[in-house]
Amino acid sequence: MLPLLMVITTSSVVPGDVPWRDGIPLALNSVHAAETDGAESPLTFKSVIGTWTLKYSGNYGYNFSFYSNYRALIVLYLNMETLIFKGVYTIEDNKLKINIYEMKEQHRAGGINRGFVKAKSSYFLFGGYKTTKNRKETLRLRPLAIIIDGNNSEGYFEPLIKLTKI
Repeated sequence: MLPLLMVITTSSVVPGDVPWRDGIPLALNSVHAAETDGAESPLTFKSVIGTWTLKYSGNYGYNFSFYSNYRALIVLYLNMETLIFKGVYTIEDNKLKINIYEMKEQHRAGGINRGFVKAKSSYFLFGGYKTTKNRKETLRLRPLAIIIDGNNSEGYFEPLIKLTKI
């Protein structure tokens, strides 16, 4: 679909209806054009490469980095604590799976920070898609399974994570 902006001067246009000319939809204004620009695309190895973030006040949020060599770095900001996960990702049937091989916990209060430890039976599985709207890319992920050291750890993620590419 081609986003076109044209001024419609006829009075026969019904509010909320999209006018057509020669098989091409015409936008009534830039607001309507922006609504039609948010196309969803499936997850691919090429589309997820980069750093994606979602930050909240109080040092809460997420940072997902995906590299072209299939490595992933996931950072969870939990106020006074930061959890860092290193892994390898794969994408099958529009599901993103990150097999975690190392993890690290850091405390902001000046406690003892240890290095990375090997993770056993750990992975994150997400369903999702990517959207692009006004040249702004968003990665929308839904946790399907969050397993850390063989234990269900779904509480670390919210039901829908909307990450913005930086």
